[in-house]
Amino acid sequence: MEVNLLSKTGIADDAVLSIRAGSVRRQAQINSGRPFRFAKGIMEENPLKIDILKQVGSAYLVMKPGEDKYKVIFGEGGMDLELELKKVEGEAPEAEEPPKKNEVPLGVPPAAAGAKDAKEYLESHKVLQFVQAVLQTVIKEKPENPYDYMARHFMNGYEAHEAASKVAKKAAEAPKEEQATSAPAEVAAEAPKVEPSPEAPTTRVAEAAPAAEAAPAAPAAAEADNRCISRV
Repeated sequence: MEVNLLSKTGIADDAVLSIRAGSVRRQAQINSGRPFRFAKGIMEENPLKIDILKQVGSAYLVMKPGEDKYKVIFGEGGMDLELELKKVEGEAPEAEEPPKKNEVPLGVPPAAAGAKDAKEYLESHKVLQFVQAVLQTVIKEKPENPYDYMARHFMNGYEAHEAASKVAKKAAEAPKEEQATSAPAEVAAEAPKVEPSPEAPTTRVAEAAPAAEAAPAAPAAAEADNRCISRV
């Protein structure tokens, strides 16, 4: 199914036309001239939900390799938001090939080899892609101070003091995780050893004492028997 806008009345040119068919939504600026295409037929998703949306803010987010949290500022109106980017299950990992060093093909001049190494380094860290994206946003947005604008993108959209506090927070959380990991080992190392009680030998000696005292009674009984025999 394809939906096309034929005409409009009383709707601003910067408004957004949104059409929902079942659980699928398509939207675009109302003056874009683009058709709205859906996979199912016209009568299969009846009725269609039509919305006219007004854009209240627009900004760009320039992604950096290895970063997941960003702040997006919408103009000078005080509107901003923070976003977190996560990989979903089944998403193919980005192919990263470390730059090869000290491998210069035969017959290649040193200058050309140096340029090749520099290109491999920039590509492995995705520096070129990031800088190109920042420059594209500068051209599109045309900020009054392009240098401050670019500096903010280099800090994931945060201001300098916000970026510093974010780094300090990460550094403070790292030792806590290390302590939590090493705590069981330390507890096991400090566990007291079980030693035999020093009172055990004393108790055995005390129990053996009556037996030792009873031993002399045997000769005394023998002497009494001998006296009885002599009298008889």
